[in-house]
Amino acid sequence: MRVQLLYYPDCPSHERALELVYEALQAEGVRADVEVVRIETDEEAERYRFVGSPTIRFNSIEVDPQPQLPYRLTCRTFLREDGRLSPVPSLTMLRETIRKAMEEEEEHGIGTG
Repeated sequence: MRVQLLYYPDCPSHERALELVYEALQAEGVRADVEVVRIETDEEAERYRFVGSPTIRFNSIEVDPQPQLPYRLTCRTFLREDGRLSPVPSLTMLRETIRKAMEEEEEHGIGTG
């Protein structure tokens, strides 16, 4: 599984988000390296489709996608299950996205390594 965490260095939430990503992967029994990408320019934000820090993807499936937002150097929030906004996604959100990515792997016959 390909895992990416993209972040803007002026946003402090990426370290906690990375901890949660590893926790979610472990909870789902998935062994994967996490590619951590530091986004520093508007050009990088556009190239990586970066809507704010942190942006987290499992096999290109984004956690709490925000397609209406422009690509830019900014912090972001996640809409949690209880309706609150948070600078990091919940463990449940991460686990659900991992499961969705694994289902797509199975549907398309892609290896999970």
